[in-house]
Amino acid sequence: MRNPVIVMFVVMFVVMCAACGAASYAKAPLPPGAPIASPGNSGGGNGAPPIATQIPEQLVIEGSLAVEVDEIGDVVPAIRAHVEAVGGRVINESVTGAERSWSAQLKLRVSPDKVEDMVSFLAKRGEIVSKNITATDVSKQLFDQDLALKNLRATLDRLTQLMAQGGLKIEDVLRVEQEMTRIRGQIEQLEGDQRFLKDRVALATLDVTMSRRAGAVSFATAKAYPGARAATLVLLDPGTRPRTRLGGGLVVHTFLRAMSLELDLFQKEPDASGTASHAAALVTVGGAIYSDFLGYGQRRTLNPYLGLRVGYGYLDDHRFVAQGEAGVELWKTRNAMIDANLRMTGLIGNGTDLALVAGVGAVIAF
Repeated sequence: MRNPVIVMFVVMFVVMCAACGAASYAKAPLPPGAPIASPGNSGGGNGAPPIATQIPEQLVIEGSLAVEVDEIGDVVPAIRAHVEAVGGRVINESVTGAERSWSAQLKLRVSPDKVEDMVSFLAKRGEIVSKNITATDVSKQLFDQDLALKNLRATLDRLTQLMAQGGLKIEDVLRVEQEMTRIRGQIEQLEGDQRFLKDRVALATLDVTMSRRAGAVSFATAKAYPGARAATLVLLDPGTRPRTRLGGGLVVHTFLRAMSLELDLFQKEPDASGTASHAAALVTVGGAIYSDFLGYGQRRTLNPYLGLRVGYGYLDDHRFVAQGEAGVELWKTRNAMIDANLRMTGLIGNGTDLALVAGVGAVIAF
C-alpha cells in the first residue's frame, strides 16, 4: 500500500499548481496590446531577452441610439429586413401603440464591421438625436481565460493519472475525486464565460429607441352612435284592429351593444268604429350581449346577439313595454354599423297585447 503521507503531498502539490495557474485569470488586465512573454521562451543562461507575444485586439462593441422618425410602423420592418440582410439578428423588439404606434425599442446584433452601416441606415430613416457607441478591449481577459483553462486541464490530467495508478486508500480516493469535481466545475464556468465573451466580440450590440416626431397619434373616440331604423309591428291577436303596421324611428347606441335608446313610430290606423285614427309608438331602452362561441362581436360581418328592452308604448292607450330580442350585425366597422333584429314584444296596460317587431337599423359614430 502506498504511503498516505506521500499521496497527500502529491495531491497538495497538484492543487497548488492548479491554484497558481488559475490565479493568472484573476490578475488585473494589462493595457491593450501589451506584450506578453511566452512561457517557454523567458530567456536562458545565454542572456537572450525573452520573446514577447503580441495579443490580438478583441473588441466588444456596444451602443445606444435614439432616433426620431415620421412613422414607426414603416421603419421597424425596414430595420428588421436590413439587419437580416447584413447577417445580423433582432433579439428584442417592443412597439407601443399598435396602429397608433409612437415608440419602439429594438436590440440589434450585427457584425462589428456593420455598425457604421447600421448607423448610416438609421440616419437615412430618421434623425439620430443621441448616439453612444463604445469599444472595450477584452483581449487580455480572453488570454487569461485561455491560460487558466490550460492550467486547470493539465491539473485535471495529473489527478486522473494519479487515480489510474491505483493503490490509494478510500479516503484518498474520495479526496482526489472531490478535487477533480471542483476543477471540472471551474473549467465549465470558465468555458461558459469565454463563450459569452467571444459572442460579444463576434457581434456588436445596439439598443435603438425610436419615437415619432409628432408624438402619439390621436384618434377620435365615439361618444355615441346615432342612426335611423325601419320597423314593422305585427300583432299576434289583433281582433278588429289591423294586424300589421309599418313605421320607423331613431336609435342611439352608447357603446354599440352595451346600451341603446330607441324611438319607433308606426302608421295611424282607424279604430273599430272607423272614425278615428291613432299612431302607435314604442320608446325603449336596453342592451344586448354577444356570443363567445360566435366571434364575440369581433367580426366585420354577421355578429349575432341577444338582448332585453323595457320602456313605454302607446297602442290604443298607454302601455308598459317589455321586449326580448335576437339580432345580427350585418356589417360593422369602427365608425358605422348596420343590423337587423326581431323582438318579441309585450304591451301591458288595461289590456295585454303580444306582437313581433322586426327592424333594420344603421348607426354612425359621433
